[in-house]
Amino acid sequence: MKNAILISAVMLFCVTAFCDEAWSSGISFDGSQISDASFLLQSTDSLNYNSALADGTPVSLTIGAVDQADPSKTASIFSDNSGTAVEGSATWNYSASDLPKNDTYTITETVVSSYETKSYSRSVTILPEPAIFVLLAIAGAFFLRKRAKAIVALLAVVSVSAIGAKADVVSSVSIQQVLPFTRDVVIRYTMTPAADTLYDVQFYGSTDNGETVFNLQDKGTLHLSTLNETFCDAGTHKAVWTPDESFYNEKTDNFKVKVAATAIPAERNYLVIDLSGGTEASSYPVSYLSNAPSTWSDDYKTTKMVLRLIPAGTFIMGSPAGEKGRESNETQHKVTLTKPFYAGVFEVTQKQYKLVTGTNPSQYAGDARPVETVTYNMLRGTSAGAGWPNSSDVDESSFFGVLRAKTSLAFDLPTEAQWEFACRAGTTTALNSGKNLSSIVQCDEMAEVGRYYYNGGEIGYHTTVGSYLPNFWGLYDMHGNVQELCLDWGKNDIGSDSVIDPKGPGSGDRRVLRGGCWGFFACYCRSALRSDYGPDYGQDDCGFRVFLVQ
Repeated sequence: MKNAILISAVMLFCVTAFCDEAWSSGISFDGSQISDASFLLQSTDSLNYNSALADGTPVSLTIGAVDQADPSKTASIFSDNSGTAVEGSATWNYSASDLPKNDTYTITETVVSSYETKSYSRSVTILPEPAIFVLLAIAGAFFLRKRAKAIVALLAVVSVSAIGAKADVVSSVSIQQVLPFTRDVVIRYTMTPAADTLYDVQFYGSTDNGETVFNLQDKGTLHLSTLNETFCDAGTHKAVWTPDESFYNEKTDNFKVKVAATAIPAERNYLVIDLSGGTEASSYPVSYLSNAPSTWSDDYKTTKMVLRLIPAGTFIMGSPAGEKGRESNETQHKVTLTKPFYAGVFEVTQKQYKLVTGTNPSQYAGDARPVETVTYNMLRGTSAGAGWPNSSDVDESSFFGVLRAKTSLAFDLPTEAQWEFACRAGTTTALNSGKNLSSIVQCDEMAEVGRYYYNGGEIGYHTTVGSYLPNFWGLYDMHGNVQELCLDWGKNDIGSDSVIDPKGPGSGDRRVLRGGCWGFFACYCRSALRSDYGPDYGQDDCGFRVFLVQ
């Protein structure tokens, strides 16, 4: 009887474990007050201090550590004595790896403003990555010593039952609230993706053992720190959830998080249009790739056009108050895009444009350089094509009119929200590399990701597409090279309310451009930077990228 129960339990485990989602264990979430509880961190984690400050308050911060095992061992691990005026709130980040020893510390953070001086202390235990595995190994050895026969039997049954079963895609979900100075929740999870498979990963929360489930992005903001070109490579990943006001003051002893991964058909990760037939072709063949080649050959920048599948999702559009170069029309707000879409891996090049239209209006020639001196009216037309957002139609003779007719697919420009979502690829920083600007004018971080004034633009032109680092979704030149046209009418304020699939204003006299260009300083090439010009505007810094909504 006992053996039957044991086998049944293991069989049930095998059925339930090999799924594409996993829950964490429950924790006590306290958003109602700041706690002095100590917490554990891995040596690669970051700590932060958040301070709500009056606009324009000059502040400084110093952070020191005292080893609790040996109080004579102290260290100053962070110092910002700039006294710079801060608007709204300020965040300072410092890495746990900066601490002088892997041990337990009392961390003291002292904030000095023009009004007062405050000191806060907390206990922090830093565990290096190897130590965690050592502890697990010791615990495992003790467990095996006590129950060796039972474990062997279990492993035998599991190995038989698991034949033909697929491995967990998501496993080992753990969560931790980072107290006392923030209410953020750190989420760790392990991905074991199937080969050549792209996943749409979503995060859910529950306070009642899963009976009621909500999407974490509906009650806060997710920061995905390990996004990469395949969305979720094998290994351990981390996300940080910052609850908003709808969950901020919750207090529960059983808060859980579920991570769910939905596979996107691998054979359609990339869409490829064969333009080699040019204007004489009656149709342009469309094919798909499961993954990107190790390098994109020149034909993908000239005779073929390649687009990457981007999953639906929610993100924070706009820029935070402290971002260098921030402008007043970049108010942060939550945007949800409910449909996946394809985004051009590269800006449309001069050769591609000529194959579709028979012309090349560009001032700086080069087959694999972005086409420029194009206008909104040239791309969509002045009749039906001028009707967005009331209509998605385009003129038959326009670039998109021809491309649609020869592929039977409704290619178009992106909305402004789609463009920024594709550009950011999960990042919340000024650049989609995950980095902020070190200077608003000449900036090494900007030089990594695109052509701008100080890495070649000063001589007066753009460069071959794909010459700089791609973002985490494999899209190139979202910063710099040429400005990219979007569908929306321009508006001064993008608002602060949460929106779903926004299409922009109903009317206007200027259309949106994003991304900056070869002749701009670094601050004008940021992910959140917004520009707009008349629909007949077309200069040597104005180009575009092809999108397709599924």
